[in-house]
Amino acid sequence: MRKTYDRDFKLKVSRDILEKKVTIKSISEEYNISRPTISRCVSEYRRYGNKAFAGQGKRLPDKADFYILEQENEILKKFDTFVKQKK
Repeated sequence: MRKTYDRDFKLKVSRDILEKKVTIKSISEEYNISRPTISRCVSEYRRYGNKAFAGQGKRLPDKADFYILEQENEILKKFDTFVKQKK
């Protein structure tokens, strides 16, 4: 089973690393987390700040608009198919 880390943990670790209170290596060794995983957390925190780590099916802010447009497009395609079948 895949390890998961809660949002508060990721925020704290990311802030501590960016404030140079700890290193990625020390966090990796202390919590037995791969360095790339920690780096991704820090990268997401740099990009989104306190909005990072939405998790559990919630989309990141820059992905939400694209997802909505994609869904609307799918609905319109299905409607178009439906209308063509009724003719």
